[in-house]
Amino acid sequence: MWARALVLRRIIEGSKRLSIDTLAGAKATGKLSCKPSPTTFWHPTASATERLRPSRLRTRSSQHLIATSFATPNVHKHIKIGLEQNLKKATPGGKAQLLQAGGVGDEEINDGRAHLNGAGTTMPGILGAARESKGGVSGEAHDFKMERRDLIMTDGVDDLPATNGTHTPMDVAYTNGVASTPPEPQWPATHATQKIVEQLPPEIEHWTMGYVLLSRLIGRMVQETFNGIGDIINDMAEMAIPQPLTNGIVNPANHRVGGVQPGDNSQANIQKKIRLFDFANSRRAQFIKVLVLSRWARQAESVSKVIDLRIWLSQKQEDYDSAVTWMGELKRKLAAVKEPNPDIKTALEVLSLGKASWLPDLGYLPPEQLMPQQILHVLCRINTLLSIRLNLHETIPPIFRNFSISSGRVTFRVPEEFEIDLSLAGDDPCEQLYFIDFRPIFSPASAALPTGRLRDELEARANAILSREGLQGLFDFTHNLVLTHKLTILRNQAFEMARGHWSEHLKIEPLRRSVVVQYWCDKPGGKNWVEVGLKRGKVRRLAHTDEGQRIPELALRWFRGGKEALDAKVDLRPGDLSMEYILKQIIAQHSNYAFAEMAAKLNHGLLYASGRLKLKRGKSISHPADTFLLIQLTKSKAIKVMQEPVSGRFAILPASGLNSRAEYELNRLDSPAKEGSNQLSYLRAIASQEEVETSVRQIGWEVVGPLRLNQETMQKLFPRSTQRARFYRRSSWETGWALAFTTGPDGDCWWVVELSDAKLKYEEATSKTIEPQLGAAYRVCSDNSKPLIMEPTPISIAQIERDAAGVISHFTDSRHLAASGTPHRVDIGPSVNRGERSMSIYIRLFGRQAPPMLPSSIPLTLPCATEIIKLDYRGLNPTHSAVKYIASLRLNQPFSNVNDLAINVPGAAFHRASGVFAIQLQNKIGEASIPNLIQTLSAVERLLNFTAVIKAHGLKTNATSLELFEFTYQQLPMILKATIHFPVNAALRMTLSAPNPHLRIVDYLTALLRSQGLVVVLALMRVSLPLLATFAQMELTVNSAQMNILTRSEQFFQVRYASPVAKGGFDVQLRQRRDELQWFIPGPSIKRSGPVCEEEIWQQSLRTFISGKGKGWRGMNGGIVSTLNGVQDAVEKLHAIFLGATNNVREGSRPAKRKAEGEITELN
Repeated sequence: MWARALVLRRIIEGSKRLSIDTLAGAKATGKLSCKPSPTTFWHPTASATERLRPSRLRTRSSQHLIATSFATPNVHKHIKIGLEQNLKKATPGGKAQLLQAGGVGDEEINDGRAHLNGAGTTMPGILGAARESKGGVSGEAHDFKMERRDLIMTDGVDDLPATNGTHTPMDVAYTNGVASTPPEPQWPATHATQKIVEQLPPEIEHWTMGYVLLSRLIGRMVQETFNGIGDIINDMAEMAIPQPLTNGIVNPANHRVGGVQPGDNSQANIQKKIRLFDFANSRRAQFIKVLVLSRWARQAESVSKVIDLRIWLSQKQEDYDSAVTWMGELKRKLAAVKEPNPDIKTALEVLSLGKASWLPDLGYLPPEQLMPQQILHVLCRINTLLSIRLNLHETIPPIFRNFSISSGRVTFRVPEEFEIDLSLAGDDPCEQLYFIDFRPIFSPASAALPTGRLRDELEARANAILSREGLQGLFDFTHNLVLTHKLTILRNQAFEMARGHWSEHLKIEPLRRSVVVQYWCDKPGGKNWVEVGLKRGKVRRLAHTDEGQRIPELALRWFRGGKEALDAKVDLRPGDLSMEYILKQIIAQHSNYAFAEMAAKLNHGLLYASGRLKLKRGKSISHPADTFLLIQLTKSKAIKVMQEPVSGRFAILPASGLNSRAEYELNRLDSPAKEGSNQLSYLRAIASQEEVETSVRQIGWEVVGPLRLNQETMQKLFPRSTQRARFYRRSSWETGWALAFTTGPDGDCWWVVELSDAKLKYEEATSKTIEPQLGAAYRVCSDNSKPLIMEPTPISIAQIERDAAGVISHFTDSRHLAASGTPHRVDIGPSVNRGERSMSIYIRLFGRQAPPMLPSSIPLTLPCATEIIKLDYRGLNPTHSAVKYIASLRLNQPFSNVNDLAINVPGAAFHRASGVFAIQLQNKIGEASIPNLIQTLSAVERLLNFTAVIKAHGLKTNATSLELFEFTYQQLPMILKATIHFPVNAALRMTLSAPNPHLRIVDYLTALLRSQGLVVVLALMRVSLPLLATFAQMELTVNSAQMNILTRSEQFFQVRYASPVAKGGFDVQLRQRRDELQWFIPGPSIKRSGPVCEEEIWQQSLRTFISGKGKGWRGMNGGIVSTLNGVQDAVEKLHAIFLGATNNVREGSRPAKRKAEGEITELN
C-alpha cells in the first residue's frame, strides 16, 4: 500500500521529475534505469507515450494483476501473455503460488497493504524493485532500497543471451544487419485478460502546437552561411593588396611555400584574414548550437511525451478543482431549498383525534351567541360612535371628506382608486380606528382583496399607520400603494405588448416608480419615448376652509426626437388603465405633428399657398391609422402619405417605383417632420418632370444630359427654391442654347439657358457636365404673379417652343446691338392669337451707318423718313428649324426701283400708299438676326445704288437679286460683262468671264469695289480697257515664253521680254497730270540687253521712237506720255521695236565653226 500510494502521489504531482536521460537510455538500449524515483516503473519495449499512461492497481483477488506500471494497448499483448502463464500455473493452491511469485503475502492482501518484491518474477512487463528485508516480512516497517538495473523484455521467455548472430527462441532468425520484424506470437485470449485490457485508460492526447521543424532551421543556417561567405569573398576581392617591389632578379628561394609572398604581411591582407577568421568562428559557434539542438532532437519524442503527460495532469487537476467548486456551490444553493422536517407524529394525532395530547387545556369558556337584535343594536351603536368621532374628533383629509357609514364601518372612497373600510373598538375617541377591508375600484384589478398573506400584511401595516398617523397617514399609504400598483399594471401591459404585435418596436425600461416605453426603436434620428410616473400634483382645498393637501398622481411625459413635447394631451384614464391606449394616443399625436409640419412647410411654397395644388390632412386623437396627408402632385397625380403606428414607417400610396423611392428616402430622415416636406416637394418635382419629358419626346425634342448641377450653380441660374432642372433642345437650334424645365415648391418654370461657350459642339455638351459652361438663364414668358402648373399637352409644348425661340432670338439680337453700340428698344407685348406674344425690336441707325461689327461698313443711304427699323418676331417656320422675322422701314420719298426690287427679291413687299418697305427674314435659332438684317438692307441698298449707277452710265442690267448684280459694260467689238456678288456673311466680290481683258486686274477691281464703290470701279475699267485690250492682243501674237506681262497694280504694268540673245522690257503707269489721267512709259524702264553688234541699231530705233509722236501719244525726255486711248498705239509700236530686235537676233545667230586646239566646235 505504501508503494502504491507513493507511485500515485508522484504521478499526480507532475512529471518534471522524470529524467530525460532515462527516457533516452531506454529508447537507445532497450533498457530502463529507475534512478529518478524508486517507484517509477516502465516497460522496456513500450513507447514513451505508452510508458506515461498510468495503469490501474487491483488487489481484489489472486486472478488480478497486482502491479504498478505505465501500460498502453501496445503492451496489452505482453500483459496477456504473463497473465495466461500465471493463470495456467494456478492450482487450487494457486493463490499462494501467485502471491509467492509476486512477493506479496496473504496477510498483506487482507490488510489492504501490498509490498513490491523484486525477487525473480517471470511475468513479462512487470518490473519489481529490489527489497532488502531482514527476516522476511515482519511488522509494518519495511526498508526499501532501489537499485539501478538494466531490464530486458523477454516476452515470457527465460533470459536469452544477446549474441551477434542468429538466435531463434521462437523460430525467428536475426541476422547481422537490418533485422526483419519478427512475427508476433499468437497467444490464446481469456475472459480475464480481455476484461483487464478493456479497463485500461484511453490514449493521452498528443500536443504539437508551437513546434518548429529542425530541417527548416538547418536549411536557413546553411543558406545564411552561403550568403555570408559570398559577401566575404566579394569584399575581400575589392580590397587591393600592394605588390612587393623587387630590385633585380627575384630569388626563388625567398618565396614561401604555398604561394605566400613575402609581402603578405600588409595591412590589407591581415584584415582579410581577420574577417575570414571572424566569420568562420561565428558560423562555427552557430553550427555548434545546431549540433546541440540536433542531438537533443533525438530525444525530442520522449520529451514531447513528457509534455503531453504534463498537460494531461494539468487538465486533470483543473477537472478536480472544478468538481470541488461545483460541489461546494451546489451545497450552498441547496441550503435555501432545505425545509424543516415535518412533525408527522403531531400531525397524525391532530388529524385523527382532533387534538394533541401535549397541548395544554386552558379551560376557556366559549362566547355566547349573539342574537340578530343584539347584532343590529351593536352595529347601530358603532355607526353612531363613528359619526360622532368623525365629525367631532377626527381630522379628516380633504380627499376623505366623501365617506359613508353603515354596518358598523365607515367607508372612505377615492374616485378611480380604492375604497377602504374602517371601524372602532371602543367608545374612547382617543383610541385608534382599525382596518376592515380594502377594495380597488379601477380596472384591471381584483374586485376584493384576497384572503392570505397579502391581506394580513396590508391589515397590519394599515393598523400600525392608523395608530401613529391617523387618517392622513392611512391615505398617504393606500394612495401610494394604489399608484405603485397602477404603474406595475402599466409596466406589465407594456411587456405584454413588447412580446406580441409590437415586438422589436418597443423597448421598456422599468424604473423605481415609473415606466419608460420607447416606441419606433428602429427609426433613425432622435429617440421617442413615453414616461409614465408620479408627480406631486396640485393642492386640493375645501371650499369652507383654508386647509389643503398636495396629492401625488399619475403623470405622463412625452419625449419626441429626444426633446420633451410640452403640448402633449393624453388621457391616462386612471379608472381603466391601458398602456396600448396611451401609446396609441401618443403615436396619433406624433403623426399629427409630423403631417402638420409637412403641410405647413409645403404651404410656404406658392403652389399650395395659392391653391393651384391641393393639400388635405386627416387627424385623429386616439387612432393613428386615421392620420394621413393627401398631396396633389400634378393636375393628374396625387399621393396619400400614411404612417404605420407600430413601426413608424411612412407609406406612400399608390405604390409605384417613384413613390417607393420617395418612401425609402422619407424613412431614412432623422427628422421627417422638419425634412419630410423637402422629400415630398422633390417627389412632386420628379412627377412633373416625368410628365413633361414624356410629352416633349413625342414631339421630337432631345434631352440634353446628363447635366449634374450643384446647388451653387442652381441658385446662380434659377430661383433658390428650384429643386430639379432638366434641359431640352431641338436639333436645329444653335448649340449655344438649351431650354430648361425647372420645378420647385413655387411652381414649374421654363428657362432659356445660354452656354458660356457657344462654340461648344453638341456632342461635347451632351457627354460632359455642363456646369462650368452655363452662362445665363432667361425665363420664358409667363405670368410671374401666379405659379405655373405645367400641363404637358402638345399645344402647350409647342407654345413654349415658340416663346423660347423668340426669347433666344430677341436676346441674341439685343446683345448684338448693345455690343455694336446701336440704340434699340425691345418690346414684348401681350399674347395674341394662339397664345403667341408680340415681340419687336426697334433699331435706330445714326447717320444710316451700319454697325461696326458687320463685315462691311458701307453707309446706308436709303431715304428713310426716320432712322428707325422695326424687327418683328413672327414665330417659327413649318419645320421648326428657323425663326421668322419681318423687317419694316418707312421711305421718305418715292424710289423708282423699289417696285422692281420687290418683284425680284423673294419675301420683299412695298406699300406704295404708306411708303413702308418690308422684307421677310429667316434665321437659325440661336444666331443673331441683326447681321442678317443689316446685310439684307445693305444688299438692298447696294442693289439700288448699283442700279442707279448702271443707269447713270448708260449700261445694261442683266440680272439682279439680293446676292448678285450682273451688267454689261461693252457691246463692241466684243460683249464684256461683269457680275458683282454680295453673299451673306461674305464680302463683295466681282467676277468676269473669259476672254475679258479685265481678268488681269479683277482682284484689284474687287478691292476697289469694296473700298470705293462701283463708280470708281467703272471709271477704272473704262480707263484701263484700251491698255488691257492691247495686252491681250500682244499675248495672242507672241509666245508666252518670250513675253510676260506683270500686273503690279491696277495702275502699274510691266512688260518683260525673254529671247536667246536680247532681253528687256518697259513699264506702263497711270498718272494724273493737270487733272487729267494719262498713261506714262518711263524712259529708264525701257531696257534691253543683247549682242553688241545689235545694240546700236536698237538704240537708234528707240531714240527715234522716243523723240517722235503718234496718235494720242508723244515722246519726252523722261519717257512717253499718252492719252487713255493713245496708249494702245504707243505700246504696239514699242512692242514692235522689241520684236524687231528679237527677229534680227534670230536671223544673225546662225551656227558657226571655230577651230581651237585642233577641234571644230558648233556654237549657238
